[in-house]
Amino acid sequence: MMGKEKVQQRSLSKLREEIDATDRELFSLIAQRMAIVREIGALKQAQGNAIADPVREALLKSKLKEFSAGVLEPWHVEELASVLIKISRDLQARSGE
Repeated sequence: MMGKEKVQQRSLSKLREEIDATDRELFSLIAQRMAIVREIGALKQAQGNAIADPVREALLKSKLKEFSAGVLEPWHVEELASVLIKISRDLQARSGE
């Protein structure tokens, strides 16, 4: 966590610019991830596999908690991962359309 001195040296507008740049990168990466998810969905459908994979999903949540860098609480990671998984399932289910 940053000390007060460091935060006070940067303006609110500068910090918001950094958030905006980070959000652009984050959503670009999410879009890349979802493109892969669609391919996986098409492959699963072609092979007759179920969209949901509870074992893989639990593993994903566990691995994502390792990347939280101590900033996010475990429940934050769980919630974010659940949203990614839900969107991924939706896209996979529609990948054959």
